[in-house]
Amino acid sequence: MFANKGFQASGGVNPSDNKGYGQYLKPYFYNIGFLRFVCVLLIFLVHYCSKSHFGALGGIYENFMASGECGYMAVHFFFIMAGFFLALTFKKELSVIDFIKKKIIRLWPLVVWVLILFLIADVVGIVKHFDLYNNILSLLFLSNSGVSLRWGNIGHDWFISVLFFVSIFYFYIFKYFKKTSYNFFIPILVLLGYTFLVHVTNGRLWGHIHTTNNIFNWGMLYGISGMGLGYLVYEFYQYLKLQPFVDSIKSIIVYTIAEGYLLGFVVYESGFHKMKFDNKIILIVAFVGLFILFLLKRGLVSKVLDNKFSLIMGQYTFAFYMTHGFLKNIMKYYWINPHKDICLLHPYLSVFCSFVLCFVFAVITYHLVEVPAGKYLKKKLFPPVEN
Repeated sequence: MFANKGFQASGGVNPSDNKGYGQYLKPYFYNIGFLRFVCVLLIFLVHYCSKSHFGALGGIYENFMASGECGYMAVHFFFIMAGFFLALTFKKELSVIDFIKKKIIRLWPLVVWVLILFLIADVVGIVKHFDLYNNILSLLFLSNSGVSLRWGNIGHDWFISVLFFVSIFYFYIFKYFKKTSYNFFIPILVLLGYTFLVHVTNGRLWGHIHTTNNIFNWGMLYGISGMGLGYLVYEFYQYLKLQPFVDSIKSIIVYTIAEGYLLGFVVYESGFHKMKFDNKIILIVAFVGLFILFLLKRGLVSKVLDNKFSLIMGQYTFAFYMTHGFLKNIMKYYWINPHKDICLLHPYLSVFCSFVLCFVFAVITYHLVEVPAGKYLKKKLFPPVEN
């Protein structure tokens, strides 16, 4: 769910190529950048309106917490998109070792960068404790592999750990198994995975660090189920492309209504309304439908959003995701605690300004850390062959 200029969880492949996020989405997939941006916005809202941040102030922030409870579903959406693009860009001639190197190039630099920021913040007294040993697990992509008991300072990097190992798992399957074989057992993995998760979480589909029966890690199952579902979406998309389609006014209207409704449903129920229905699998079903419609690009919504602005929004999502937790600590220390009255008096402005700050910092991180680090590691792990 990372391309070198984008968030692989939803659309990237070989980051070490350093040829641009647009190369991997291609013009007809620019609109996926918009979906990725929406997903990271939902994650931002659920984290920043939590009890550990603005929610601790009470007031209207308590309503924010209640209405945005389902924002965590965005990580499921990221896994689905990751599975799709992994299948779309799979190259059998690429070795497993080289694939692992590419994942390290893409994922590792920002993990290191954010941990350095937390270390500095600990030294100056902003962060109370730099969790050394759990942060080492984060550097090894083990923070949510099932062998860890808690996460380090980053916290939400559990998603990165799962993405790393599950991507390798599916790449290995695609490379060494026959398609007839994995077309049989991947749907079984998806069905069993989501069945287990729905029942063990009572339909909430949340709680990643937990492990049931000492072996079934919830976070890893999110990745296995989600990326497997993304592969099934890929197969269905390939099938739909081959079917005859008449681009008429009627069909455009129908597709536009479907796109608009599903987009509104996913955004509203995930980020702005506490869904009364107790089984959140319905949000995954809705997102799959929305994702397929955006891939087909037959309605006005997906066509209008298929532009370079969506591409630009999407390319900063990885940096945004990785750094927003650190900035939450900074803002709490320098803004929320000293200015509680202002935050309560202007809640919408406080949340908006927090988002703008996170986005600006993500842009800076992208250009000064993410891209240069990717290029540097590529030279080290894939040195040019001399003639």
